[in-house]
Amino acid sequence: MSAYVEVTDLRRRFDVSKPWLNRVIEREPRKFLTAVDRVGFAIEKGETFAIVGESGSGKSTVARMVVGLLPPSAGEVTITGVSMTDPRQAAARRRLRSRIQMIFQDPYASMNPRWRVGKIIAEPIRAFDLIQGEGAIRARVSELLGLVGLHADDAKKYPHEFSGGQRQRVAIARALASQAEFLVGDEPTSALDVSVQAQILNLMRDLQDQLGLTYLFISHNLAVVRHMATRVGVMYLGRLVEVAAARDLFATPRHPYTRMLLDAVPDLAHVGRARVPVSGEIPNPIDPPSGCTFHPRCPLANDRCRAEVPALLDGVACHAVQEGRA
Repeated sequence: MSAYVEVTDLRRRFDVSKPWLNRVIEREPRKFLTAVDRVGFAIEKGETFAIVGESGSGKSTVARMVVGLLPPSAGEVTITGVSMTDPRQAAARRRLRSRIQMIFQDPYASMNPRWRVGKIIAEPIRAFDLIQGEGAIRARVSELLGLVGLHADDAKKYPHEFSGGQRQRVAIARALASQAEFLVGDEPTSALDVSVQAQILNLMRDLQDQLGLTYLFISHNLAVVRHMATRVGVMYLGRLVEVAAARDLFATPRHPYTRMLLDAVPDLAHVGRARVPVSGEIPNPIDPPSGCTFHPRCPLANDRCRAEVPALLDGVACHAVQEGRA
């Protein structure tokens, strides 16, 4: 049986060249930025797959390609067996749309400030023609507000009248309004206070248990990922370098980059333990390093790492691990 979501050899390149006339005058070639390079993973029904990594690693680009907001340069995304790119499956893709929703990092920016919250939540219901009659729609909006911990009377308010955490609750209610089964959260709690983050994360977990939701969770906060994820994929400069069950990844990280990320997380249980500090910065994706792109920052790099791109084998893409040096 195939997975609920399958991503195969996903790739996205952006043309970042100067205008044609400038290139001719300055005699410069075209330049391309590879934001995502041969990424592949699967998500089972009802699980949470998290993607982590530094800013600029390509996490959000993957999320946008999965939901269809951004077309891939190569590769394929299938959700419940329906291709998100094949033009021959356009009709099936339209039927699938209502079951896929996205929760954005800044809820206020994703809402119309001139609309009341009731209209914002009702928009997917009307767009997909899910419920007939204004009275039934209002009742469904009240039900959704209660589901995310808000009052039915909040439907009369505007987005600016809510706190950040309340606005994110409204965004979750809007996502559920279309009877969505697969939610993609692009750093949905990073703009919130720590205490409010915990409330939103607990709400998302409760809704997952209650409604059987499937999540693709994008974050750079490892503490949040540890709380939410079933499995974790670690991205570096557009590639997945490690994929593992969340419990295994946090207990025994294998890739040097994953170890570096975990060593940067404050943990009272590891006071006095030797840690490897995060060194250097993520390279320029327009001109990435040869071989393994992590080798300029890796303490285990050798000549093979500088020349050969490691394949993702047994959940890790690292020559040192595969050679038994890590």
